[in-house]
Amino acid sequence: MRGLRVAVLGATGLVGQTILKVMEDRELPVEQLVLLATDGKGREISFGGRSIAVESVESMDWRRVDVAFFAASNPASQRWAPEAARHGVTVVDKSSFFRMDPAVPLVVPEVNLESVGDARIIASPNCSTIQLVVALNPLRQHFGIQRVIVSTYQAVSGTGRDAVDALDRESRGYLAEEAVEPSVYPVPIAFNVLPYCDRFLDDDYTGEEWKLTRETQKIFDQPLAVSATAVRVPVFVSHSESVYVELEDNVRLPEVRDVLMNAPGIRVVDDPGTGLVPTPRAAADQDLVWVGRIRRDLHHPRGLHLFVVADNLRKGAATNAVQIVEGLAHRWR
Repeated sequence: MRGLRVAVLGATGLVGQTILKVMEDRELPVEQLVLLATDGKGREISFGGRSIAVESVESMDWRRVDVAFFAASNPASQRWAPEAARHGVTVVDKSSFFRMDPAVPLVVPEVNLESVGDARIIASPNCSTIQLVVALNPLRQHFGIQRVIVSTYQAVSGTGRDAVDALDRESRGYLAEEAVEPSVYPVPIAFNVLPYCDRFLDDDYTGEEWKLTRETQKIFDQPLAVSATAVRVPVFVSHSESVYVELEDNVRLPEVRDVLMNAPGIRVVDDPGTGLVPTPRAAADQDLVWVGRIRRDLHHPRGLHLFVVADNLRKGAATNAVQIVEGLAHRWR
């Protein structure tokens, strides 16, 4: 891949900042970098040992770049992604605006990179969906899947920087025995669990839960039965998921472990006897999806349980986006 001219929209946010870090960590060949924001113009951000001023997207000439990572709001993606694509830019969008658009591929490189085709706008899925499909795909390919039930334990960084600050502030307040008022969520999140993420929608499922269902079905290109319960927990980084899978074929656990251990993007961490299992702190700042607690269901002969953990800012957002660009290297040879 030749040196790329790259733009990052939302460069001042958590995901935008992580995209910059991942590009450096993975040594993406960046020849020129343009940092953009819908506000925050004039701020300087360090990349590659130099400071780069953040520009307003309003004045952006998209002919300056080959690739644009969008890590901003739905309205920003709605307005600017088609404009960038019209100028030949490959846009990798982390907002939810294009995800369910049938004309826009929804991509996790380990699963369906081939679905990109010649698309200029490429949607990156919800963070909790990404780690789920990475873990499920090898099982789907080797054994077939009939049903999935997933309960998530989602870190506050999935909501944004304000939620991270709120958890820190509320935790300090509780430990100091001070009164704590919620500021981001309806109730305090410190030392608490909020049994829903996002707004309630159809059939009393939340937006986050519908994303897990519909995005998984689109990525796999099949009407897989997926039901979800999304929960917010007082963890800064890394989402965890308890996943129940009903397979089409009877399998032995050694086969399952072997398939997962040899699958791309997965690290199997599964030795309960020694306490070796996936945890959010261990998976933080990592690009792999950690899978453990692999065991049979006690009552269904083809039922399987997994515990799946990944850094929601890296694999759940930034790394997935950068991997998409890495997988399209042929466009810039």
